[in-house]
Amino acid sequence: MSTCHIGTQFPTWIQTQYSLDTLHLNKVGLSGNLPTWLSDFISKPKRLMDLSNNSFTGPIPLSFANATNLYFLSLSNNNINTTLPPFFCNMDSLQVLDLSNNHLSGEVPNCKSPSLTFLQSLHLNGNDLSGKFPPFLKYCNQLIILDLGENKLSGKIPTWVGSNLPLLRFLRLRSNMLHGAIPANIADLGFLQVLDLSSNNLFGTIPSSLGNLNAMVVMQNYSRLIIDIGNYNYSEGILINAKGSTNMYTAILSLVTSIDLSNNNLYGEIPKELMNLVELHFLNLSRNHLTGMIPEKIGNMKQLESLDLSINFLIGEIPLSLSTLNFLSYLNLSYNNLSGRIPVSNQFSTFNDPAIYVGNEGLCCTPLPKCSKDAESEATAADVDKLERTLYIGSIVMGFIVGFWGSIGIMILRHGIRIALFQLIDRTCDWIYVQVAVKLKKLKC
Repeated sequence: MSTCHIGTQFPTWIQTQYSLDTLHLNKVGLSGNLPTWLSDFISKPKRLMDLSNNSFTGPIPLSFANATNLYFLSLSNNNINTTLPPFFCNMDSLQVLDLSNNHLSGEVPNCKSPSLTFLQSLHLNGNDLSGKFPPFLKYCNQLIILDLGENKLSGKIPTWVGSNLPLLRFLRLRSNMLHGAIPANIADLGFLQVLDLSSNNLFGTIPSSLGNLNAMVVMQNYSRLIIDIGNYNYSEGILINAKGSTNMYTAILSLVTSIDLSNNNLYGEIPKELMNLVELHFLNLSRNHLTGMIPEKIGNMKQLESLDLSINFLIGEIPLSLSTLNFLSYLNLSYNNLSGRIPVSNQFSTFNDPAIYVGNEGLCCTPLPKCSKDAESEATAADVDKLERTLYIGSIVMGFIVGFWGSIGIMILRHGIRIALFQLIDRTCDWIYVQVAVKLKKLKC
């Protein structure tokens, strides 16, 4: 019944449909509180319930505590305003839990013992959850997708993320209040395709170990189906900020690779090891305190489509190897301390928006003002051309005068004087030619 508008009231006839294995009421216009009798439906073995994209309000009924056999639950994109009930710790059969984009508040429950060990996908993004990074997740070694973005989580990213979640492919923690350094062992996540730690309070250097993220080094042959929920046509999706905008990636999510560390307090140079990520599509390191030069080997990242290094303290010239990235369609180098000529060949011929380079006082050439040496050269060339024209015209006039009066003299003077006059004319013409040639040579030098 997905996307069919059935009214605002939850259909009561469903509570008598005991043989139902799947309840899919996505985007059907329901509102109000979730009915307590739903627990009877979802307490039966192997139940799947998708009530996303409606207008449900109020809390999640405590009767849901009986839903220990539920393996798929999505209440995303509603208006549920409550704390996250601790009974979720007992829903051991859950493989997918999506409570994103609601008004959940408070801390994520700290499950006392290994819980949710079958969980493959957890979306709690877009809420008001607070507290530390949920410690129970260390037991969820089947996790493939973890999205805790757009909350108020604080503390450090625990190092066990890199060691206890071996199947993780998508880690999204953006827009929280996490601090501390980026754990170097995140690079041990051999299947990680998307790493989004943007808009936190992380500090320190970018771990060089990130250059070892295997899924961004070697092309993977992943199935388009990220999470397999039997016969249910379930499509995973996450928000990715790339190419200057934020978009939901679903159908091609299994093909995407992205690193976003923007808007933190990271410092130091861009690790040259990152240039090993030849299968990376999106890289965003903007709004940090990065220094040094853009690595010359950035041209190795042949699959790069989006690169944002803006608002840092990078110096030096733009590497010419950047112009060889044929898939690069978005570039932002603004507000750094870059200098020198902007490359004009290959891919850079498409980057003609001055906003890409603004805030770099030392940069010049198209689409910015011409380099000072170019301007001087053009001015000198113009002066040379003007002088050439003047001397050329002058030599013609002088030649005419000498030739005319020479001809007259030939006719009226004696033979000996005519010979002397011829010699004088020849020497005068030679002198004019030498003077013009010397002047031009000096100007061109």
